[in-house]
Amino acid sequence: MHILMVTMSLGIGGAETHILELARCLTRCGHSVTVVSNGGVYVDALTADGVRHVDAPLHSKHPAALLRAYRTLRRLVREERFDVIHAHARIPGFLSAIVARRADVPFVTTFHGVFNPVWYWRLLTRTGERALAVSEDVREYLQKWYHMPADKITVTVNGIDVEAFRAGEPSAELLAPGRRTILCVTRLDRESAGHVYAMIEAMPEIVGAVPDARLVVVGGGDVLGDVRAAAADTDAALGGGRIEVLGPRTDIPAILPAADLFVGVSRAAMEAMACGIPVILSGAQGHLGAFVPILTAEAVGTNFCCRGRDVADADTLADAVITVLKKTPEERREMGAYGRALIEREYSVARMAGDAETVYARAIREHVFRRGDAVVSGYYGFGNAGDDALLTAIAEGLRARGIYRISALSKNGKPPAPGVRAVRRFRFFAVRREIRRAKLLISGGGSLLQDATSTQSLVYYTAVMRCAERAGVPVMVFANGVGPISREKNRRRAARAVAAADAVSVREEQSREELVSMGIDAARIRVSADPVFRLGTPRPAQTERPYLLLSLRETADGRRTRALEDALFAAARDLCREADLDAVVLPMQPAYDDGICARMAERLREAGVSAEKYGAASFGEIRARIAGARCVIAMRLHALIFACAACVPPLALSYDPKIDAFMEYVRMRENVLPAFSADGEEILAAARRLLASRETLRAALAERTEEMCALSEKDFDVAAALFAGKTREDS
Repeated sequence: MHILMVTMSLGIGGAETHILELARCLTRCGHSVTVVSNGGVYVDALTADGVRHVDAPLHSKHPAALLRAYRTLRRLVREERFDVIHAHARIPGFLSAIVARRADVPFVTTFHGVFNPVWYWRLLTRTGERALAVSEDVREYLQKWYHMPADKITVTVNGIDVEAFRAGEPSAELLAPGRRTILCVTRLDRESAGHVYAMIEAMPEIVGAVPDARLVVVGGGDVLGDVRAAAADTDAALGGGRIEVLGPRTDIPAILPAADLFVGVSRAAMEAMACGIPVILSGAQGHLGAFVPILTAEAVGTNFCCRGRDVADADTLADAVITVLKKTPEERREMGAYGRALIEREYSVARMAGDAETVYARAIREHVFRRGDAVVSGYYGFGNAGDDALLTAIAEGLRARGIYRISALSKNGKPPAPGVRAVRRFRFFAVRREIRRAKLLISGGGSLLQDATSTQSLVYYTAVMRCAERAGVPVMVFANGVGPISREKNRRRAARAVAAADAVSVREEQSREELVSMGIDAARIRVSADPVFRLGTPRPAQTERPYLLLSLRETADGRRTRALEDALFAAARDLCREADLDAVVLPMQPAYDDGICARMAERLREAGVSAEKYGAASFGEIRARIAGARCVIAMRLHALIFACAACVPPLALSYDPKIDAFMEYVRMRENVLPAFSADGEEILAAARRLLASRETLRAALAERTEEMCALSEKDFDVAAALFAGKTREDS
C-alpha cells in the first residue's frame, strides 16, 4: 500500500517513537510510507530506513501554519495517489480529514491517549473511518465522547523493537562506578513532567536510605530549563554527582542498560521493561508503583499510563524507589525478567504493524470511492446471494493486488458489496462515463453470455464490453459461464465481443467448448474457477442438531415445479427420519425462491420433521449455514459452489447445463440428478449414498477446492496485469 502518515512532530516522545517504529516496520513489509510532520530528532532515523519525510508545520494551531500544512498535504495527495491517510493527534487529524474527503482517500487515525473532551476540541477532533486505540481505556474514551462504534475501533499496542531494546553494553558516558542509577525518560512539557519534579524533590530521602543512588533524566520540552535548575539546586545540596539532566536524546537503547531502576510511564517504561529493568509506573496521569505480575491487567488497560490512579508526590515516589532498590539482586532480576517476557510476548512491532495493516485494509474495503478504476459488469443488485458473493470475491481479489477503487454496474444505486461503488446499470450515460474513466472492465463472473433467460440480457452485457473497447479500456471476460446460446445472431454477437476482449477465462471446460464452437481461438481461453472459491472455507453455523440443507428455485413450468416439489419432499422427509436430521430450506434469491422454499418447509413440518425456511441477511450467513450442513441438495448453482468450498457433499438437481458443467468440473458428476425427471426414490437413494461416503467426499472436495482457489488467483493476476497497462500478450 501507498501510505501517508501525518503527525505533529518527530521529537522525543512515546507517540513519536510509536510512529517511527510503525513506519519502519511497514516499509520493511513492502509498503511505501511517507511521513509528514514538523520534523524533529527522529527524522534522520526514519529516512535512514527508507521512509520519506516531508516537512509541514503541523505542530502549531496558528492559522497561517495550519494553512501551510494543509497546502502541503493537499499538494502531496494531488501529486501521488495514496491508498490511505493515517493521522496521529488532533491537528494532523483535522487537516487530514479535509484532504482525505476532497481527494476521496480512506482516512484512519490512531489515538495515543485521552485528552480534554471540552466541546470545542470535540468539534475539531476527527476519528476517521476507522481508528486505532493504544489501550482499552482509550477505546472507551472514543466510544463515550465521540460516539464511535465499537466495531470501528481496533485496540493495538505500542510495539517495541525487542532486538534494539535489550540488556547490553550501556553508553560509556553514563557509567558511574559505585552508583545505582534511577532513570527517567519523558517529554519535559508542563503537563507531563510532574513526576520528574517529584523525583528530584525525593532524592534527598532516597539518598539517605540508599547512599549509592543517583538520578538521570532524559528528555526535552518547554520546561527543560526549569527541570535543570531544580536538579542543579537539589544536586548541590546533596554534594554533587547525584542528579544529571541529559536533555533530549535519541540513543535510548544505549542509555537504558545503564539503569538499575526506571521511573516513568507508557512507551518509555515499556522500552525499559524490554531491557529487563525493574520499573516503577508513575507519571502525570497517575501512579501504580513497582510493576509486578499482579498489576499487569491494570497497567495494560491504560497502556502503562496509570490513568485513573492518584498522581504520586515526592514521599510516595521515595517509598517506592527505596523499596525496589533494597530488594535483593535476584528479586530485581525477576521483576525485570517478567517485564521483558511480557513485552516480547504481547508488544512486538510486528503485531503493531499487523494491526495497522488490518485497519488500512478494512478502511479501504469499506470506503465507497466516488469513481472506479476497475468496473465490474454482472448480475448485481438483484438480491441474489450467489452474485453478491461473486462481486465480493472479485473486489477482494482486486484489492489484494492494489486495485482499490472499484465500481459495479448494479440494478440500484446501493453499494452491492462493501466498499464497491454502485452505478445504475440502465443509466446509459452514467455507465459510459464510468467506463471511460476506468483502467479495466471486468465482465463477470456468472453466466452472462447466454440467451436461455433472454436475448436482452446477452445484448446488454456485450454492449457494455463494446463500450469499453471503443473507449480503449482493457476488457477481461472473467470466469464466465458461457451458454447455452441457441440463436445464431446471438452467437455471432457474443463471439465478436469475446474476440475483442483482452483476456478470457471461463469457469469450467464446457464454457470453453462453447466459445470454441463459436470460433474463438482455444489458446486464448483459460479454464479457471468461480471466484467464490477464493473466499475460503467459512466457519460452520453452530446448531444443536445436525441438518439437511435444501436450496430450491421456481421455474416457468408450474406443473414440472410441482412434480419436483413432491419428489423432493418425499426424499427429504424419509432421509431426515432415517438419519435423524432436521431440515433447513434456503432461498438463495428470495424474490424468486421464497414461495417454493416456504411450501417445502411447511410440508416437512406437517410430516413431523423439524424444518425451517432460513431467511439469511447476507451471503456470509448463507455460507456459514451451508458449511454446517450434513449434506446439501440444491438447484441453485451457488448453493452448490458454497457447499463445495465448505467441503460439504452436494447433490445437484440440474435444471440448466451450467449445473452439470460445474459438477463435472469439481469431479462430482455422479452426484447430479435431472431436476424434472428424478423421482423421490432416486433422490433418496442418491442422498443415502452421499451420507454414507461423506468423509471420502469431503476429502476429495478439500483437494479440488484448493485447486480451484489457485486457478481463480491466476485470473486476478491477469486482471492486475491488464490494469497496469500490459498488452493482451503480456497479461
